[in-house]
Amino acid sequence: MKPRRIIIGFVILAILGTSYLLWRSSPEQTVKRQAHQLLGCLEKGALSRTTPSEKADLLVGLLAPTFKVQAPYPVDSGSFNPIQAAQSLRDFHNSVMSCAISKENPLVNLQSDKSGRYEVTLSVEISLGPRRRHHLKYQCLIEFIENGEGWLAREIILNPI
Repeated sequence: MKPRRIIIGFVILAILGTSYLLWRSSPEQTVKRQAHQLLGCLEKGALSRTTPSEKADLLVGLLAPTFKVQAPYPVDSGSFNPIQAAQSLRDFHNSVMSCAISKENPLVNLQSDKSGRYEVTLSVEISLGPRRRHHLKYQCLIEFIENGEGWLAREIILNPI
């Protein structure tokens, strides 16, 4: 191969790699990843490699110091600190056999450099035991703030559909 083609190939790869890194580190993509991690903490499966305690520890790192939840029963609503939210997550995981969440039409909207919203329609399948399955559907809004160290969830609002 000619040296010129090799150099052009490396330049193209460098441009593509840089573009991907810039896209991946954009605030919109960061908010989307944080939201997916947060919702992933709620899921519980028989073949999951992550324990409820590991998910609770991960959840603590995703939440702002004061975290609010607005949701219908049976979800606990109110203000929580991350430790309280982690304990609620452990209690939830201990009370269900499985929980699967599917996301439809996710949308990220940055309101400023320091705040953003993630909106999505959630379908939640919860199994409490044999023949005790529940299907719930929510319009979910997660508000995030950027605190200098990263994007943290400050509020979740669930509205049943």
